[in-house]
Amino acid sequence: MRKNRIEKELLEGLTEVLNHKKGSLKLKGRLKELPEPAPFFSVREIKKLRKDLYQMSQTEFAALLNVKVATVRSWEQGHNTPSGAAARLLQVFEKKRSVFRELLI
Repeated sequence: MRKNRIEKELLEGLTEVLNHKKGSLKLKGRLKELPEPAPFFSVREIKKLRKDLYQMSQTEFAALLNVKVATVRSWEQGHNTPSGAAARLLQVFEKKRSVFRELLI
């Protein structure tokens, strides 16, 4: 029973795609702009962010970012670089100081 329903839905979907390709069916769509990947943060930029902008120790900064102190140390010594969510979070902290302040309340 379920297999027949799935087959039917697949065939309907393929038919819609073919009709759209032929121009006889207009499908709804929407475009969304996605942000650029998070920027690369150099050793110097990470230290500046932590020390100059936020006047924090490595321990405090690690707690704020929810990472290990060893991670922050590794970034600042150039052994590793923040990537993914960590890099995006650093970008937010760099550009939106109000977010940082809200986390400390």
